[in-house]
Amino acid sequence: MTEINLDDIAGGGRTRNLSGKERGVAARQKLGLDDIDEIPGEISVVVPDYVDTISPSFFQGLFSQSIRALNGKDHFLEKYHFVANESIRRWIEIGIRNASSSRDKLI
Repeated sequence: MTEINLDDIAGGGRTRNLSGKERGVAARQKLGLDDIDEIPGEISVVVPDYVDTISPSFFQGLFSQSIRALNGKDHFLEKYHFVANESIRRWIEIGIRNASSSRDKLI
């Protein structure tokens, strides 16, 4: 299983709150998620314990293209598995719901 660790995105502990759609898009590019979406197999996304928040807007910038590329929430969750504390998992669920909603235009 391929692993993506958000420690680098969070500056090794300097950033405790990941927020902003533009920052999410920049993180997506830095991590090469367009290419990762196309590789076979599951992906583990590790969120360091020091991260307090992943805002829904950051999540959308980071993963809305993946949700689209993988044809929706269910296929996205089959591929991407999140290793995070319960609080962060709730933020991730909100981000997935927002990115998957018909109200939100995916970038």
